Amino acid sequence: MATQKTDVVIVGVGAAGGILAAELGKAGMKVIGLERGPRLTTSDFAPADELRYFQRQDLRPNYKRQPVTWRPNAGVRATPMTLLNYGNQAGGGTVHYGALSWRFHEDDFRVRSHTIERYGAKAIPADSSVADWPMTYADLEPFYDRAEYELGVSGKAGNLKGRKIDGGNIFEAPRQREYPLPALHPDQSGVLFNEGASKLGYHPFSSPRAILSQPYQDRPSCTYCGYCQAFGCHVGAKGSILVTKLPEADATGNFKLLTGTMVYRVNTDNSGRATGVSYYGPDGSENTVEAELVIIAPFIYDIVRLLMLSKTNKFPNGLANSSGHLGKHMMAHISARVFAAFDDRYVNIFMGPSAQKHTLDDFNADNFDHTGMNFMRGAQISVAPADAEAGPIGTAMSLVPPPGTPRWGAAYRDFAAKYFNRYAGIVAQTENLPYADQAIDLDPNVRDQYGLPAPRVTYDWRRPNELARIEFLYQKLEGIGHAMGATKVWRGNLSSGAPGSHHQGGARMGSDPKTSVVNRYSQSWDIPNLFLMGSATHPTMAGFNPTLTIQALAYMAADAIVNRYKKNPGALV
Repeated sequence: MATQKTDVVIVGVGAAGGILAAELGKAGMKVIGLERGPRLTTSDFAPADELRYFQRQDLRPNYKRQPVTWRPNAGVRATPMTLLNYGNQAGGGTVHYGALSWRFHEDDFRVRSHTIERYGAKAIPADSSVADWPMTYADLEPFYDRAEYELGVSGKAGNLKGRKIDGGNIFEAPRQREYPLPALHPDQSGVLFNEGASKLGYHPFSSPRAILSQPYQDRPSCTYCGYCQAFGCHVGAKGSILVTKLPEADATGNFKLLTGTMVYRVNTDNSGRATGVSYYGPDGSENTVEAELVIIAPFIYDIVRLLMLSKTNKFPNGLANSSGHLGKHMMAHISARVFAAFDDRYVNIFMGPSAQKHTLDDFNADNFDHTGMNFMRGAQISVAPADAEAGPIGTAMSLVPPPGTPRWGAAYRDFAAKYFNRYAGIVAQTENLPYADQAIDLDPNVRDQYGLPAPRVTYDWRRPNELARIEFLYQKLEGIGHAMGATKVWRGNLSSGAPGSHHQGGARMGSDPKTSVVNRYSQSWDIPNLFLMGSATHPTMAGFNPTLTIQALAYMAADAIVNRYKKNPGALV
């Protein structure tokens, strides 16, 4: 067994871990990063290969070797998920994500109190565990700004210091300055979406993305190649941690990355203090990193699993789980989708960056009056391909034909041939509520390639609040499709209850150690030298993708560690 010693060990160097590696390294702290997958380079992503990256999911975990199981409720046996929407390499999901970079709304940070103030306590479903964050938007705004400028986000401000600006998102929370780069060029689907939504009195705008619209910080601008979501960027225009923060960490001389490693335990001493981690090396050997500070930053399933595998006599239900809330309150986005097909024009939705090309925020969060409605919160609405990738394989796998057209055979062939470049998807990405029984634990029946229990997800999004919201949004989507001038508008399919994308929760942050796992700095209440980073800490979600919020929280935690914890180790308050 090999043992290394360092100041800081970081498990998972993706959206959060990569930022912390760079920031703590610049502060003079010795950092070792442990990553399950490889460290790739920009040249590895050329040529773009739709079969490899979209269909075979080459940049994501292999569901057979690294399984995650799902069941709709505790009364049935879980089965493996066959699509795992997160990263499996240095840089994590930022390598292959669509690069949407959203700030949450002000009321996204206080969903519970805001809803009660405006609609009364009865507006919250009785079984929901919805809670306020232990911070406000204003607390996080400087770190949102820093993330946008350091990673390179292209967009258009809609609320600059309280001044509403046409062309941007007028519903956004106030920002102190404009985006560092102008918005990306609109494609035909964006133009049609803007025209149709504007006819209905809505407020469409170009989605903010960590994709360079102009050269920035020695990186080239986007080539609009179309191979974006599910693909690594072959020119480095996407703001992946792989090309932004990891080179920064390397330059400090204080960072060492170990790839092909599988961390299976967080080690603690008799007092309960974290002393480091144990991991399997690429050759299967057992190894240890001893560290003064332990940061756990992989995807939410692996955070929860690792803490549960690290249970001790002091923490029999999982490390750092005196609250009993570890693994609970999981959330995921569910997407209502309609398809709009045109007989009189080409749309060519495969051109340019694919995810959520243009957006409207009119029905997101509490941006519209819910009085008299039988649901709370809303969804971001965007124009996008059938399934965030619009190549021939992506379209064939995801474009659901309209009623009356079969899914196979000559009729389907003719439909696909005609509408492959004549359709657009319009999607509502819903803000689903947390429920305590939507949870992650260890599967007693399924193990991974290392013999470790697989994470098991118990989750069913089909709650009355969520079903009512979906139906409301379907009607809005259909209206937009018709306003865009589509010849045919029809609904896509919904999942059978399984979680969708952008999974959050499982180690929620809060102001009370009895009802949360970490504090506002993502620091364990129970173990002050243990930090849990990423979307697992989110008490609620937004209709927006969580990556920029993950990154802002990482900058916030890094700032607290460097300027406060490093000088006086202990609980941050």
